[in-house]
Amino acid sequence: MNVKVVSQSNTPSPEFLPTTYLTVLTIIAGGAEYGYEVNSIIEKFGYHEWVDLQFSSVYKALSELEKRGLIEGSKKDVSVKTSKKIYHLTRKGRNVLNKQVKMCLSVPPRSKTLFDLGIAAMSLLTKDEALQSLRTYKTNLENSLKFLESNVQNYDNIERLRREAPDSRVGRISIEEFDAMDNIGAVKALFDRPAWSIRCQIAWLESFIKQVEIGDFFTFKETRKR
Repeated sequence: MNVKVVSQSNTPSPEFLPTTYLTVLTIIAGGAEYGYEVNSIIEKFGYHEWVDLQFSSVYKALSELEKRGLIEGSKKDVSVKTSKKIYHLTRKGRNVLNKQVKMCLSVPPRSKTLFDLGIAAMSLLTKDEALQSLRTYKTNLENSLKFLESNVQNYDNIERLRREAPDSRVGRISIEEFDAMDNIGAVKALFDRPAWSIRCQIAWLESFIKQVEIGDFFTFKETRKR
């Protein structure tokens, strides 16, 4: 069965910087000066959870951002050939970042996932295969939700954790490091928002599985006879 995909909108999408570039630009704006600092922040705050980043791509992004005039790099000691570059935002970079952040917060993402492709091709499976796969997907979502909810709960109980479990962590961040953070609400939201999204996905998936179980309006590959 061929599935016709209808475009969500005829309005052209605003031009975003590549995700890696925008991530690195944001971290530089937050005060990181060296490439290794950017990588350290990416690891500590779990940027890999929502951004596809490789170690080498960070340095490529720094080079490209410098070419575009969004950051400026200078060696701390020009007399030393191996001296590392120190980076900072330019005025142009700050203006571009301001626009990009507002776009990120105001333009809903267009969902393009392998799960959607799986739904479109579900007729290639038997009904039992489709149901088993969907139930496995639901289990994986539930496991992800448990992880996110536990971190949100830790944020809500941060004062108690300071007293009772000072060596514990929230995600990759130690309790002690929270004292140096001035944007805890935003970091908490990075766990809370996907948790709400997954709850909605689970609710929809439960309804969809029931529809597949009934089987109306679905076509499946016939089960092979032994």
